[in-house]
Amino acid sequence: QLLLNGKPLMVRGVNLHEHHQYNGHTVDRETMLKDIQLMKQFNINAVRMSHYPHSPLWYQLCDEYGLLVCDEANIETHGMGAEWQGGFDKSKHPAYLPEWADAHRDRIIRMYERDKNHPSVIMWSMGNECGNGPIFYEMYDWLKEQDPSRPVLFEQAGQNQNTDIVAPMYAGFGSIREYASRTDVTRPFIMCEFAHAMGNSLGNFPEYFELFDTAPHMQGGFIWDWVDQGLATRDENGRFYWAYGGDFGAAHYTHDENFCINGVVSPAREPHPGLYEVKKVYQDILFKNKEVEKGIITITNRFLYHNLNRYDFRWELIRNGEQAAEGILKIDLPAGKSKDITIPLPDLTSEEGVEYFLNLFATIRTPEPMLSTGHEIAREQFAIGEQKWFTALDENQGEVTAEISRERGMITYNSGDVTIRFRENSGELVAYQHKGNTLLRGAPQPHFWRAPTDNDFGNRMQLLSSVWRNAGNNKEVIAVDVKEIDKVLTITTTYRLHDVSSNYTMTYTASPGGKLRVAASWEAGREKLPEMPRFGMQMRLQKDYDLFSWYGRGPWENYSDRKSAALIGSYSSSVTDQYVPYVRPQENGYKTDVRWLTLTNEEGEGIRIEGLQPLGVSALHYLTEDFDPGFTKKQQHLNDINPRNEVILHVDLNQRGLGGEDSWGRLPHEQYRLLADQYAYGFVISPADR
Repeated sequence: QLLLNGKPLMVRGVNLHEHHQYNGHTVDRETMLKDIQLMKQFNINAVRMSHYPHSPLWYQLCDEYGLLVCDEANIETHGMGAEWQGGFDKSKHPAYLPEWADAHRDRIIRMYERDKNHPSVIMWSMGNECGNGPIFYEMYDWLKEQDPSRPVLFEQAGQNQNTDIVAPMYAGFGSIREYASRTDVTRPFIMCEFAHAMGNSLGNFPEYFELFDTAPHMQGGFIWDWVDQGLATRDENGRFYWAYGGDFGAAHYTHDENFCINGVVSPAREPHPGLYEVKKVYQDILFKNKEVEKGIITITNRFLYHNLNRYDFRWELIRNGEQAAEGILKIDLPAGKSKDITIPLPDLTSEEGVEYFLNLFATIRTPEPMLSTGHEIAREQFAIGEQKWFTALDENQGEVTAEISRERGMITYNSGDVTIRFRENSGELVAYQHKGNTLLRGAPQPHFWRAPTDNDFGNRMQLLSSVWRNAGNNKEVIAVDVKEIDKVLTITTTYRLHDVSSNYTMTYTASPGGKLRVAASWEAGREKLPEMPRFGMQMRLQKDYDLFSWYGRGPWENYSDRKSAALIGSYSSSVTDQYVPYVRPQENGYKTDVRWLTLTNEEGEGIRIEGLQPLGVSALHYLTEDFDPGFTKKQQHLNDINPRNEVILHVDLNQRGLGGEDSWGRLPHEQYRLLADQYAYGFVISPADR
């Protein structure tokens, strides 16, 4: 194990390049302090100096504010080849050539001699992707002779003798699991790089630490990486964007596109949504379900030194998205210990259409360096009892009657102040109106595509799954069935999706009172199909329906494999603020496990959608196509994206997870992919003021 002052350390780290959006590689004190504050606010305890010693000021600040450092020598010869990445010519590689030995020595010695007196430096790294020639065995011995107190981390050594820590980069879960299961190991496992945070990424991040927690020799790692290395600039029209590889007139030179944009914060140090997932996984206080129905929770203090009695704890009971009860907890628990606590929950009865969640929060009581009173350091949510939200959705509005008429090829359903129109020959929804206002502009359209993320480009989703890109547009009506029973109108349309040689069925059910149930199902045909990126529908609404409220996970963007920090609750925002400005535009703004949503204008007029099961939704002023450059990335930037004069609403069963192991091939984990050969889901539309 890696021990810090005799105590086992879990490294909850990030890799850091020296970068400033205006000054390039020159980082000022103010920005350094901002980085340290953000790292501490998001529960990060360690930084790897990738891939060179940084400014001396950085180490002084880490000493002062208590951030652990893996110092790294300025050695990288990746272009000549690296261990564990395929064969390379060792007869030409500097790590294996005697004439290059002094250059290696100088850089390692220089790092050590400059930084040896900084208490924040807890380990040395001899370089990055630089081979493992004889010089690195020599310099490992030199470092150990000079400084036996600090371990040497050297990824290129693998499990050879010239590293004290097995420190792979981007190890797959199979190899992580294999090392965790071993009982013969003598060195800790700390990933020098993992969780490649390129663009909209960091899926399956909790799974890493679930594995790390299975064995004492599994001790964390350093996320790649901290900050997007984009440079702030403006186009000829004065519009701001962050530039990356191939910009500034360099498109004709060899470049790596946006491969410098891998941060958990933007170039302006604005946290990306994925950083909240990091904070949740990195927290030092764990809450586990013992018997949550009785209010019994197991709490674990993973701090090395702090008793939990220095923090404030709060609980709240959530009933259908709203707070039903709350309380304060006093917890006395020494570092490294666990105990059960009992929360005084009120008596809860199981009711149709009702669900309960228990939320727990820990916050700073007494200000600490970089952390103010009230700052949240840990959170958790537990479902209580049987979740019955979806069992009591009432679509009939009591005594309200309805009239159904046919005229000029249209079927019109009038009930109260709601008018719904369909095309008789296709069954397609034409308009959903309330008090004369058109809430929905046309029919929900089948939608199977998402704008590729950087990870999607890495695993070639844009090519392998491209048959789904326009599958919802290229459809043909093959059957329409209309039924009227007791003033309930049901229209079922079966489409042939020619691009994917399969059938898609959409059923509308209009009930007295004006609620409209929408159900969709799809079943694969005989043709083998690639993975479906999403299963859902797209709708278009007026631009002024910009007030967005929902009961689901939030408040920040979340996806099926990146949602543990986003608690289920009721949230309100604007459609405008749903947009997440990734440096290279891509899929963004999603919300999962949504029960209902509303989109309204300032007068409260608008639309409400309730899921018949949990939904995945997004509401933006952009189409999927606005973020989709096609089969290649095409140097897209923020200034290429223009909001539309409408709201684009996606209501899905789900979309594929983000993935996050790397950005050059690995897929999201199987449980977060849409691999079935049939899907079905539904939701109910009604006016928002109901």
